[in-house]
Amino acid sequence: MTLSFILLIIVAYVIGGIPSGPLVVDRRGVDLTTRGSGKTGMTNVMRTAGYGPAALVAVGDILKGVLAIFAARWIIYNVGQFEPTINLGSLQIATVPLVEFIAATVVIAGHVWSVWLRLFTGKWSGGRGVLTGAGAMLVVMPVAALVATLIAVPLVLISRYVSLGSITGAAIIGLVILVAVLLQQANWLYLFFIILPIFVIAAHKDNIDRLLKGTERRLGEKA
Repeated sequence: MTLSFILLIIVAYVIGGIPSGPLVVDRRGVDLTTRGSGKTGMTNVMRTAGYGPAALVAVGDILKGVLAIFAARWIIYNVGQFEPTINLGSLQIATVPLVEFIAATVVIAGHVWSVWLRLFTGKWSGGRGVLTGAGAMLVVMPVAALVATLIAVPLVLISRYVSLGSITGAAIIGLVILVAVLLQQANWLYLFFIILPIFVIAAHKDNIDRLLKGTERRLGEKA
C-alpha cells in the first residue's frame, strides 16, 4: 500500500506538471512566463496568443486533472494489495476518497509548480490550477463540477472577468462538497477537498486586488 501511495504521488505530479500552455504557444515564439500575468494557463494564453490556442490549453489542463484521478485509482487497485480502509488507531479512513484527494492535490501542485518548466526554463512556473482542479473534480464529484460550471461560465460571459468566474466556480465547488457531506451523500473525507478551492481562490489574490480596484483585465483584452 505504501508503494501505491508513493507511485500515485509521483505520477500525479508529473501529469500536473505537463506545461500545456508553453507546449501550445512556444512555437509562436511567445514566452508566457514573461507576458501578461506570467502564468501558463488558459487565460494568459488567450490574452497573448488568441482564442484557438487558449481552447487547446483548456482541454489539456482539464485532461490533466481527469487523467490524474483515473491513474491514481488504477494504481491503488493494481499496485500492491488494495485495502478498502486504512486503520489509524480507532479511526477508519476510506482508501478511495483519500487517494482521490491526494491525487487531486498533487496534480494541482504539479500544474502550479511545473517540474518540466523548472527543468527546461529554470523557473517554478505554471497556472493557477483552476481547470486542472476542475478536471479532477469532474471525475471525483461531477455534480459539484457541473453546478460550478453552470454558474461560472455565464458569470464570465456577463462580467467579462475570467478571474471572477474562476473564483466563484471554486467557491461553488467547495459549497456543494460541504452540502453533500452534511446530507450524507458523500464520505466525510471529501471535506478535505474544500482545501483545493480555497487554494485556487488564494492563488487569485492579485486578481482579487485588481477586481476591487477596478483594474482587472476583461475577457478579450490583450496582455
